[in-house]
Amino acid sequence: MKIFNKPTRHVMLNLFQHRISGRPCDPETSSGRRIIMKKFLIVLAFLLTVVLPAKADVMPYYVNSINTNSIGVYQAANEIKIYKEPNENSKLLLNITWDEQNFNCADVSASNLFAVFLPKKDLAFLFVVDENDNEDWLQVSYNKNGTQTGWIKKDDDYRFMNWRTFFNMYGRKYGLYYMKDAPDDSKVIYGNNADDAKSIGQITLPQNVNLTSVKGNWLLIIAFDVDRTQKIGWIKWRSIAGEIYLFPNIK
Repeated sequence: MKIFNKPTRHVMLNLFQHRISGRPCDPETSSGRRIIMKKFLIVLAFLLTVVLPAKADVMPYYVNSINTNSIGVYQAANEIKIYKEPNENSKLLLNITWDEQNFNCADVSASNLFAVFLPKKDLAFLFVVDENDNEDWLQVSYNKNGTQTGWIKKDDDYRFMNWRTFFNMYGRKYGLYYMKDAPDDSKVIYGNNADDAKSIGQITLPQNVNLTSVKGNWLLIIAFDVDRTQKIGWIKWRSIAGEIYLFPNIK
């Protein structure tokens, strides 16, 4: 790679400055160099924003990432309209479009809106907190603590899954992972799913957690610990307060 000496670099920077502002500046002064560098960084930031518009995937990794009032998830279409009331004549709160490359909504971020957002898999799930009496509208939350909610009209009954159905479908397919701040008692393994069940072991650092069955707040799992020891039994995946300690490892 060719290395330019200082004079050459200054000449190049001066030319760059001239192209940006239309007027020359003296590259030998400290103020001139600062102006050049500032404008260069502005242009670079703009180019990176335009050329690299990729959106990060969204998955919950902490217990408080999941709204404890949620009853399940709704698999969102690529066009999402969230209304103030379960009525298309009510105020439109959010109008969102997304695809593999873009997420378009100035009023909310993908990380606040979705429980899961994997655009390359064409997969997005919204937190559902309620359903209307006719079961044709769902109330969804669009911030993590659930204080901002609105209504979305169902376009397919099968897109709504309560947590049990969601875990049965995606947990069985992909396995599970623990939230990073899951309490130690969520890693205790029991011999059955009764309230007075006896502990038969504990998971230390699970490498894989495979789901076999879901019964209420209990999961029957086969786990491989850090020492590759296989452990089988029942664990508590959700607290009475609605805190969720594990999640399907969708990938």
